[in-house]
Amino acid sequence: MRIIAKILPVMLRRYLLIPATIGVLTGVFAILFVFTLDLITGIVLEKIVGYIQPLPAGEGTREFSDKPERFYLLPLTVAVGGFISGILTHFLSPESAGVGTDSAIRAYHRKERLSIKSSLVKLLTSAVTIGTGGTSGREGPIALIGAGVGSTVGNLFRLGEKDRRTALAVGLGAGIAAIFKAPLAGAIISAEVFFKRDFEVEAMIPSFVASVVSYSVFCMVFGFQPIFSSEVLSLSESGYLSLLAYAGLGLFCALVVRLFTLTFFRVKSYFDLLKVHSVLKPAIGGLLAGIVGAVAVPAIGNGYGWIQLILSGERTDLFLIVSGLIGVAIGVSLTLGSGMSGGVFGPSVLIGGFTGALFAKVVNDLTGADLHVPSFTIVGMVSVFAGAAKAPLSTLILIAEMTGGYDLLVPAMISVFISYFLSGERSIFPSQVPTRVDSPAHIEEWGILSLEKEKVRDHMKVPISVVPETPVEEVLRIISGELIGGVPVVSGARVIGIVTKSDIMALNPALRKERKAGEIMTPNPIVAVPEDTLADCLRVMIGAGVGRLPVVEDRESMRLVGIITRADIGKAIRRSRF
Repeated sequence: MRIIAKILPVMLRRYLLIPATIGVLTGVFAILFVFTLDLITGIVLEKIVGYIQPLPAGEGTREFSDKPERFYLLPLTVAVGGFISGILTHFLSPESAGVGTDSAIRAYHRKERLSIKSSLVKLLTSAVTIGTGGTSGREGPIALIGAGVGSTVGNLFRLGEKDRRTALAVGLGAGIAAIFKAPLAGAIISAEVFFKRDFEVEAMIPSFVASVVSYSVFCMVFGFQPIFSSEVLSLSESGYLSLLAYAGLGLFCALVVRLFTLTFFRVKSYFDLLKVHSVLKPAIGGLLAGIVGAVAVPAIGNGYGWIQLILSGERTDLFLIVSGLIGVAIGVSLTLGSGMSGGVFGPSVLIGGFTGALFAKVVNDLTGADLHVPSFTIVGMVSVFAGAAKAPLSTLILIAEMTGGYDLLVPAMISVFISYFLSGERSIFPSQVPTRVDSPAHIEEWGILSLEKEKVRDHMKVPISVVPETPVEEVLRIISGELIGGVPVVSGARVIGIVTKSDIMALNPALRKERKAGEIMTPNPIVAVPEDTLADCLRVMIGAGVGRLPVVEDRESMRLVGIITRADIGKAIRRSRF
């Protein structure tokens, strides 16, 4: 009994008091965010631009505009919104710029502390971005707001580093649970979104409590009905052959994810290189995003209402679907890539909805099939997000909570996992890491002490190298044939650089025959020596974001004697643990 008396207060605090506190505060912040967003939207979009957005069924019904009455003002309003957002983030909270969910993921892995100030700035800047017409989602901002609440609550309760990190994850999930009206999906995403192929299991139980509480607080104001309403076909109604069509949708969604992520990061890289003050970049991006929105109306603000019109069968014209798909992808790339504040979660779901509707309509028109467009729209919504965010399990739960039923669960499982596995390694959240072993936050948990005793010389492999004159095409053939991620470049026996597969894939395929390894290599690479410990190597790899180190005889001669990879260290960890 004495033991129980000691443990019970700790358990109650960890699994009830702290999560409930995070849930209440996150739910209140979500309400404030929506009220602020509605206020700015009413002033700017409705009164100045003359555009009334359609609403998803869970938010009510009203008369809406097919297009902005004063569409020529939209680029100006979004540019002004970008300028305001740029000023606020630059001077008050730089971490609030860009994608909110990714900022929370980065803070989690780097053990950074988020504050209520960053949450308030994110609330305001995101409301300004979306309310003035920028293409963005509400979920990313509230994810960062919730993460900031969790981090702050962790500080108030004087939690240790690990528990404070868990509180941040719990807050992120609580934010998603509230704004999506999806408590179970919010709880699961708090464990899933930080990794591409792993889970933060410790966050699951407290996140269930926080997500239910934040969902309840939010829905007491905005209602408990799901966001979307649609009559979907069960598997017995659509027929088992329809599963082949859902598999085809998964393939199509994987292609869309690849094109979307390529566009998003290419646009972001252009703005990163743009030589103007950081305050002006969001204004420029907003101006361009406003032009896109003036042409493709679903790309204005939060376009969930247009998906609802497709689900209800009111609007299924091909121009709306195609312009929505392309417009949202380009619009959100310009909006967030330029540094405006918001989230990519919602736009990814929108892109998926248009993708599913497009697939069903094209197949119906070409083959005479009778695919149910609303069902494919919903499955497309979660399939694109699962591929883009590398979060398949939470999105499967999300489909049930967003639509109020499980009729599409089996078709969604097929489409989601095909999209997830074929959409490539790249995530729309660049701060995600593959597994816990790749996270600086977990470095001490993965046998780091045992690695202090292991020397590189006992685990390094025989190196495969190329010379600077080797054609890039030949380097790619070697990398692909040997199933490795990169090769050192040597002159004589001296290491002078390293070429990775990502370096090659970033190069135009037409140039791979002409360019040489020495032209695209990373010069003066980080190296290890045989006497270094694996712990040293792992710290260097995680800090530099690399997956392999050339091993040299010594750092003066730089003579190549081996190669050590993260996989080699992983094998050493597993041997030490079992």
